[in-house]
Amino acid sequence: MEEAVLATFEQITLDPTKRQASGTGLAARVGLAATLDADRERLAQLDDDHYDGLIDKAMWVRQRARIAERIEATRREYTTTMPAPHAGPNIDVTTVAAEWDGRTPLWRYQATSLILQAVLVHAHPVDMMTAVPKRRNEAVEAFHARRDAHRAEVLGRRVEFVWRA
Repeated sequence: MEEAVLATFEQITLDPTKRQASGTGLAARVGLAATLDADRERLAQLDDDHYDGLIDKAMWVRQRARIAERIEATRREYTTTMPAPHAGPNIDVTTVAAEWDGRTPLWRYQATSLILQAVLVHAHPVDMMTAVPKRRNEAVEAFHARRDAHRAEVLGRRVEFVWRA
C-alpha cells in the first residue's frame, strides 16, 4: 500500500495558482459546527426527557426524526465547505514523496488521506490456492520465490485502491 501511495505522490504536480487559501470557508465551518453541537445537545435532552417520562414515545420518535434529519443536512453542508484535499494546511502534496521517510505515522496517514479514499480487501479468489505447498525436491530458494509470486498475485486480485478524484 505504501508503495502505491508514494508512486501516486511522485506523479503529482500542482499549479500553485490553483491552491486554495486555508482560511476559505472557515467562518462557515465554525458556524455549522456550532449548529451541529447544539442539535446533538437537543437530541441528548430529548432522549433524557423520554427516559424520564416527560414525553411519550410518539412525540419522542417524531422529534428525534426531525432533529436527526437536521443534523444530517448540516453535516452534508459542513462537508461541502471543507477545503479541497490538496489544500491541506501542513502538507504540500508536491513534496510528500520526498518527505515521507522523515515523517511521523500520523503525518503519513493524513497525507495518504488526501489522495486515497479507501482500500477494499475482497475475498480470496475462488480459483486460487490459499497456500502454496513445497514440491518434493524443490530448493528452498525456489519455493520461496514461487510462494512470494503467488502471494503477490493473490494480493493484486484481492486489494483494490479507491483514489480520490
